[in-house]
Amino acid sequence: MSAADNSNQPSTNINCEPALGVSESRLGNYYEYSVIQTLEKFLSTINYSLLKKKFPKISKECDAELRELCKDLVKQLKTTITTDIKKLTEETKLFKSLKSLDDMVTEQKNRAGEDSWRPSGNPEDDIRDHIYDQKLKQKRYLEFILETLKVENNMLETTLEENHAQILKLKEECDADNQEVQSNFAAVDSLDFVKLKEDIHAMFGKH
Repeated sequence: MSAADNSNQPSTNINCEPALGVSESRLGNYYEYSVIQTLEKFLSTINYSLLKKKFPKISKECDAELRELCKDLVKQLKTTITTDIKKLTEETKLFKSLKSLDDMVTEQKNRAGEDSWRPSGNPEDDIRDHIYDQKLKQKRYLEFILETLKVENNMLETTLEENHAQILKLKEECDADNQEVQSNFAAVDSLDFVKLKEDIHAMFGKH
C-alpha cells in the first residue's frame, strides 16, 4: 500500500482547535482529546486502498474521481460524527459535569488530613463513594436541623408554660372582678325601690 493511497488519512495533531465545545477543566480536556483521537483512528481506516479493492473497475476508469470521493467521504464523516458528539455533549452538559467533578477532586486534595472522599480511578466506585459521602453530609445536616428543632421546641414549650401561667392569673383576676360585679348586682337587686322612692319624697317634702 503506497503513501499516496493513504494521503487522505486525517491528522492526529493533539494541538488542534477544540471540536466539541469549550472545556474549562482538566477532565474535559482529557475527554475531548480521547474522543478526537478515537475518531481520527476510525477515519484512518477509510482510505483509497480500501475503495480501490472494493471497486477495482471504477478505480481503473475513474482513479482521480475515486480518490476525491474518498477524501470527501472522510471529511463528511468527520463533520457529521463531530457534530453529533458535540450536540450530545451539550445536551447532557458533560463539560459542566466534568468541571464539577474536577473541582471536587481539587477541593478534596486541598482538604488534606480530613476523612473525605477521594477518587480511586474506578468511575463506578468513585461515583458510589461520592454519593455516599454526599448522603453522609446530608445526614449530618439533617441531624443538625433536628437538634435545632428540638431546642426551638423546648423554648416554645417554656414560652407556652409561661403564657399558660399568665393566662391562669388573668382568669383569676377576671373571676374576682366578675364576683365583685355579681355582688354589686345582688346588692342592687335587694334594694326596696318603692320604699326608697317614698323616703326621697318625704325628704323633699320636709324642705
